[in-house]
Amino acid sequence: MKPLRFLCSLFLLLAAALSDSSGQEPRVRCEQTDDAILVSVDGKSALRYNKSIQKPPKNMESVYQRSGYIHPVYSPNGQIVSGDFAPDHAHQHALFGAFVQTTFEGQRLDFWNQLKKEGRVSHVAVTRVESGNQSGTFSVKLLHESIRDSAHPVAVLEEVWTVTAYATGEPAVVFDIESEITCVAESELTINKYHYGGMAFRGSNQWVTEASEKAMGQYIKKAAEQPDLPLPEMEVARHQFLTSDGNRRFKGNASHPKWVSIYGPVDGRLCGMAMLSHPSNFRFPQAVRLHPSKPYFCFAPMVDGAFVLKPGDKLRERYRYVVFDGEPEADMLHGQFDDFASRN
Repeated sequence: MKPLRFLCSLFLLLAAALSDSSGQEPRVRCEQTDDAILVSVDGKSALRYNKSIQKPPKNMESVYQRSGYIHPVYSPNGQIVSGDFAPDHAHQHALFGAFVQTTFEGQRLDFWNQLKKEGRVSHVAVTRVESGNQSGTFSVKLLHESIRDSAHPVAVLEEVWTVTAYATGEPAVVFDIESEITCVAESELTINKYHYGGMAFRGSNQWVTEASEKAMGQYIKKAAEQPDLPLPEMEVARHQFLTSDGNRRFKGNASHPKWVSIYGPVDGRLCGMAMLSHPSNFRFPQAVRLHPSKPYFCFAPMVDGAFVLKPGDKLRERYRYVVFDGEPEADMLHGQFDDFASRN
C-alpha cells in the first residue's frame, strides 16, 4: 500500500472509531422532560427531580402538593428507598429542603408544614442539564415564598440546587447536592433555634406501619424507665438508623455526625441511603434530627441556635447521598466521606 493511501485509510479508521465512540450513550445520563429531570447511571434509574407539581392521593388535602424535590431515589438493584405523601407526615417529600421555625417581618413563617399555609417551596427553572461518562449534572432554581397573603406571595429566599451523579464503579448510587440559598427579600429572615429543619430525607412508605408505630411507642415509654433497653428488631421497627459515630436512633438524635444512614426492607429486600455533610457546611459537624418512630431525618444547624439571613446573604450547603442495597457498610461510607471532604 502506498504511504498516502495508508495515511488516508488510517485517518478514515480513526474517524470511524471516534464516531462510534461519540455515538455511545454516556454512563451518567441526565434527561429533561416536561415534568422532571431523570438521572440514570449505566442504564439504571438513579433518581427523579420533580419540576412539575406532584399532587397527593385523592384522600389527602391538595395543600400537600409540591414541586422542587427528588423522588423516587433508587438503590442499585432498583428498590425505591424514598417515600412521598406518607399518611402520617404528608409534607415530608422524599429528598427535600425547607426551614420550619423562622421569623419574617415580625411574624412566624413556616416553609415546612404545608398545612399551616404560611410558606411554600417550589420549582422555578432549570438552568443546566449535562450528561457524561464520569458524572452528570443538572442545576435548578427554587423559590421560598411567604403565602400568608395568598393573593400576594412574597419571595423570601431563592435557592439553586446543583445535583451531580457519579459513575463510581462501587455497588452504590452516589450523587451530590450543592444548595445555595440567597435572601432576596427586602427584610431579613431569622431561622430560629429549633429541633429540625433544613435538608431532609423521608424514607420508603414501607418503613412504617401501624404495628411498627405501636411497637415504637411502647418502646419509648419503657426506655424512659430502662435506658439500656435494646432497640426493637428490624422486623418490628421496619427501619434502622446508623451514624458515622456508630449511634442508632435515640443516641444519634441531636448528635453531630459526619453522616447518617437509614435502611429497611422494601418489597422484602434490605436497602437504604446515607447522607454525608461536607466539612465546609455552616456549623459543621451539623446537628441531626432522627425521628423517634418515623423513617425520616435531617441535618439541622438551627438545633445549635438561631441565625439570620440578611438581604443578599447567601448560605451554601453541600451533601453527598450514597444509596445502597443491604445494610450500610461503615468503612465504605467513611471512604465516601473522605472523598467528598477532599472536594473543595
